[in-house]
Order: sequence, then C-alpha cells, then structure tokens
Amino acid sequence: MIELEIEAPVYSTESREKVEKALKAIVDTTYTLSEKDWQNILHGRAQGLESVSKIYQRLRDQLIVESARKIMRRSIIGDTVVFYLHKQAAFMGKIHFCQPEAESPMGSIKVSIRSTNIEELVDWLSPKTVEGKPQEREPPIDS
Repeated sequence: MIELEIEAPVYSTESREKVEKALKAIVDTTYTLSEKDWQNILHGRAQGLESVSKIYQRLRDQLIVESARKIMRRSIIGDTVVFYLHKQAAFMGKIHFCQPEAESPMGSIKVSIRSTNIEELVDWLSPKTVEGKPQEREPPIDS
C-alpha cells in the first residue's frame, strides 16, 4: 500500500488558500489546518498510486527525473522516502527540491511516501535515464 503525507507551514503573512494551492499542485487531496509547536500547518494524506501521479508527471514535464532520482534514493529510510519541496515553486506548479530549512524562505513542503516496495516505487517515479531520457518502468503493484 502506498501512503503519502504532505505538509507545509502557513505563516501569519500567508494566505491559507495560496499555501493550499501550492500543496494541491503536488498532491490533490483534502487538507486540514492544525497547530504543531505553535505553528499553523496544512496537512494532507492520500493513498494509492494515484496519490503520486502529479509528482510523476511533473518530474517528466520539467525534465528533472535524473536529479529527482538522486535525491529520492538518498532519502529512503526503511519503507519511507522523505523529501522537501520549495513552497513558492509549487505555487507556480513546479517541483523544486530543497532542504527543510533556509532554501525556502516561506518554509518548505515536506513529502513523505511510505510503501512496502519503496525502492520499486522510487525507481518508477524517477527511473534511470539514458541521454536524458527516462527508462520507463511498469508502475509498482499497489498492494
């Protein structure tokens, strides 16, 4: 089973709607606002292969499969991959990987994907490339 969690801070200078738009550009799901460590956080959950479909497509549209592969493979811990995306780029419909702090002045988007076949899922999302062309694979079985 593929389970995805996505979250981002909502600062007092930001519009919740704009932050939600940025998150929905990455994962189209329902978002809830909560408080965590005295900070407002928008949080969403999704399940299944469909939950990562926008990420899959954006990596190809932006021609960043190879760099995404390096980042994602480094970020696998157990059955989970965790990576961070630039909130302002996401608002514009783009994926831009960043560090959790400092690189995104308005805070980063944290994406956590858990799967019993995490390496297979990462290889499908960001396969090896030959001369810049992804060597596509069959999608993993979502069991």
